[in-house]
Amino acid sequence: MTKADRRSSVRVPVKYEINFINEDDYLISYSKDISADGMFIRTNNAPAVGERTTLTFTIGDLDQITIDAKVIWVNDAESSEDPGMGVQFVRPPKNLKETILSIVKRVAVLEA
Repeated sequence: MTKADRRSSVRVPVKYEINFINEDDYLISYSKDISADGMFIRTNNAPAVGERTTLTFTIGDLDQITIDAKVIWVNDAESSEDPGMGVQFVRPPKNLKETILSIVKRVAVLEA
């Protein structure tokens, strides 16, 4: 079963600037895709699977959302052409989920 097969939410390709903390380092990266439950963040400095990190980003009309996320999987920079981490949002606020779902629907319509 592939990672995509295990997803319960539809992901859409998006590029947002993402700020996160790893081992007391403040890092800036970019998302690759997003769903109501999480996102993929491109990075060569991912925390270990199972660790939590704090993400800060702007999406839609929501400016500077800060949310905790759990690292679910990591593509290692040495073994992957697409290094980064898949994160799951921890207790996302309702307005964030609603904003993401509206973006997912909009992208789905454009792709159809």
